[in-house]
Amino acid sequence: MIEKTYMDIFTNKNKKNAAKYLRLVILGLILSGSMLIHFLHLFTGQRFPSVHAICPLGGLENLWAWVANRGNIQKITSGTMTLFFFTIVFTFIFGRAFCGNICPFGALQELFGKIKKNKIRLSDKTDNISRFFKYIVLVFVTIMAWKTATIWISPYDPWGAFAHIWRGQELFHEYSIGFVILLIVLAASIFINRFFCKYFCPAGAMYGIIAKVSPTRIMRNSCSNCGQCSKICPMNIDVAKNDVVKSSECIACNQCTVACKSKTADIQMTFFRKAITPLAFVIITVSIFFGSLFFFDRIGIFKVTVPPLESILESGNHLRIMDLRGSMDIETASQYVGMELNDFYELMEIPKTVPKETWLRDVSSHVLGWDFHVIRDSR
Repeated sequence: MIEKTYMDIFTNKNKKNAAKYLRLVILGLILSGSMLIHFLHLFTGQRFPSVHAICPLGGLENLWAWVANRGNIQKITSGTMTLFFFTIVFTFIFGRAFCGNICPFGALQELFGKIKKNKIRLSDKTDNISRFFKYIVLVFVTIMAWKTATIWISPYDPWGAFAHIWRGQELFHEYSIGFVILLIVLAASIFINRFFCKYFCPAGAMYGIIAKVSPTRIMRNSCSNCGQCSKICPMNIDVAKNDVVKSSECIACNQCTVACKSKTADIQMTFFRKAITPLAFVIITVSIFFGSLFFFDRIGIFKVTVPPLESILESGNHLRIMDLRGSMDIETASQYVGMELNDFYELMEIPKTVPKETWLRDVSSHVLGWDFHVIRDSR
């Protein structure tokens, strides 16, 4: 009996460690994969999605135009809407597991958080007031996007700036403010766990509201009240004082359940009050998320890039000027919108001396003061 007890403890500890490290590995792979996609988009063109097309929040920004059947706003595709609605359903079922186990920007903050072990904790009053900022950001970003029918927040977006670190010209020209905000966020993340997630992330605010009705919950049974679960929580939830964690701040990362030293699993992730081990939860949520996206792609409802030029020419359904991408060359762009090359040069105010093989985003290197986004959005 004693031997079995020790074996159970050893197995339980190993499973918790496996869950902890598997989650970190997955976050690392997702962050690395995101960086690769951003690089390929910037240097190989529209065959790879832009950072905005694969951001779920873009679906919310595009929602009003989508409902009104006005087409998608700039940089957003039909696949972005699929991603948006799917993450809402995903959050309803699994809580904020996207934030805790999948979000690459959350992973980036956690990476910088590893630099310093001991973190700063704001006073309860300051912390509680500060957490309302992300809801203000959510409302403001949504209203402005619906009003302007553009992703107006783009120049101020720290994740957008991070996606453009591969191209200094665009980074400092289009995302200079976002880059400064990115530096502030990463520096703050060294001292405050998940700084942006807690106080400024509009997507986190949206998911937090939805997660309030999710059947996925952290539950605490009778325990020794050592407080380790509260200390380890990156969102500073006082887990030890809650029988059921109902906070919208919980990102379902399972760090509290992994940190629990109890032999009887006093803190557990539950689904409809049925316990799920941390390892199983990580595997299930990540598999369902990416498996679903793969399925959506196969059936044709997760297209996050513009259609191939061949299909456009064959169908005759040309793009609008506002749907053009900076990674298109001048000649290809003219074909996408169904215009003669000379007419396109004139419409976009591009001198004929600029080679037709030039990417639209690079025309500014030939023409002083020419700005692709300004020209495109004014047409």
